[in-house]
Amino acid sequence: MSALTKKEIESIAKTISEHYGEYASKYESEKYPEEPYLGWKQTFGDPKEVSQDDIRQALEWKYGHWGKVNYVPAHKIIIAKLQKYWPEFAESGKSEIDEIFAFWEDRLAGHQTFITVAYLSHLLNPDKIEIIDQHNFRAMNYLMSTVRPDWVWKRNPASMDDITDFSVFLQSLLPAVKEAKGNKRELDKFLMMFGKHKVKTIPVSRSKVAPALSKKHDWSSLTSEVFDLGKISLRSNADLLFALLLQSLEAEGADVEAAYTIEEIHKRIPMHKTGIAVSSSYNYAMVALFGNQRGRDYFHFENTKLGVYFTEQANDPSRDNTCWKKYIDEKVSINPKYVMD
Repeated sequence: MSALTKKEIESIAKTISEHYGEYASKYESEKYPEEPYLGWKQTFGDPKEVSQDDIRQALEWKYGHWGKVNYVPAHKIIIAKLQKYWPEFAESGKSEIDEIFAFWEDRLAGHQTFITVAYLSHLLNPDKIEIIDQHNFRAMNYLMSTVRPDWVWKRNPASMDDITDFSVFLQSLLPAVKEAKGNKRELDKFLMMFGKHKVKTIPVSRSKVAPALSKKHDWSSLTSEVFDLGKISLRSNADLLFALLLQSLEAEGADVEAAYTIEEIHKRIPMHKTGIAVSSSYNYAMVALFGNQRGRDYFHFENTKLGVYFTEQANDPSRDNTCWKKYIDEKVSINPKYVMD
């Protein structure tokens, strides 16, 4: 999502003000008490200090089971798995959102994990990542559609980009919503209740609703006689783009040692050929593709400072995902390590 303009922020803040009193008061404080939640934001700052009880209580709170003894077995199973693998996670030192997701999506395979892992990411990085659920995400989509007529809704949050977009949205609005008095939590409570009680009644044109998930690629089907695809160890969208780029270069018989502009690379892997369904996800993947986040080393830059720039942008939750478009004339070459001998 591109940065909100001053005019957009003022318009959304005005809409919020018109509804704030009615919906902020609907927040279920007894079901979601504030004191333990604030405590977890401190405790989870050091994963090694998080106890088994902390994990159980924090997740029971998130699932709406605070104070209950009996609740749905599926939630108990997820909590038990989190407790089982938490020591391993704490020792791993993983803190970036994509690292957190990669770890827990593997350990929680077979469960509906997005909201759970998004919540953990928030507790681990509360100053960067806001708490997200279907309700406040729905509120964001509606409010964005009031200032951007071409805004495409998503049914539910389903990607790291959704978390980033919502975090930037809330942080951008906070200074302009006088009723929240600079308190992010109060603004978030309003957004949750506004999304739950108001926005869910608003019909959305099917043509304006983007698929929640991107098409899944079978990595085992990606082969090459020129490039060593086995050296691509990560499996995020950025890594998929690189694999597809290599296949495109091979299919064209292109010079593997040549330098290509970022624009030329983009033309070889346009969004519609990648299976990535949401533009923000595609644009973030383009940023990560050119950076060194998580050890990526796919390109050599003619301007060596750009590798550092793209890495910093990939790690910055407040980035503009389209920032790569500012550098379409810059040239890069494929790291020779990915070329077969």
